[in-house]
Amino acid sequence: MITIILVDDHKMVRQGIRNLLNIEPDLKVVGDADNGLEGLKLIRKFKPDVLITDLKMDGMDGLEVTLKAKELSPNTQSIILSMYGNGYVSKAFKSGARGYIVKGAGIDEVVQAIRTVVTGEIYVGNIPDKDI
Repeated sequence: MITIILVDDHKMVRQGIRNLLNIEPDLKVVGDADNGLEGLKLIRKFKPDVLITDLKMDGMDGLEVTLKAKELSPNTQSIILSMYGNGYVSKAFKSGARGYIVKGAGIDEVVQAIRTVVTGEIYVGNIPDKDI
C-alpha cells in the first residue's frame, strides 16, 4: 500500500484528489492539510511514501514543505501539484521534489506520478510554457 499526504490550500482540490486516489487498490491517502505547517505535522506522524503539495500557499509554500519533509521523513517522495508551468519546475526539483504535475492534469497522471516516484524515478508531467 502506497501511503499519501495531500497539502493544498483548497479544500475541494484535496477532497477530490483524496476520493479519486482512494479508489485505487494500492493507494491510500492517510491525511490532508490546508497549509504547510499542518502538512509537516502529518508527515512527522505518518511518514508517508508520497507527499503531494501545492506550490503556492500562504505561509509556507510547497518548495519549503518539500525541503522540510525530506528532513522529517527521508523516504517520503514529494510531488508538486501546481497551476504554474515551466518557471517553477527546476526550483521544485532543487527543493527535493521527485515529481511535478500541473493542476490541469487528470487523475490518471497523478496516479502515474505517484507510482513513478515511489520507485525512485522522476516524473515530469506535460508542463505548459505558460501558467494555467
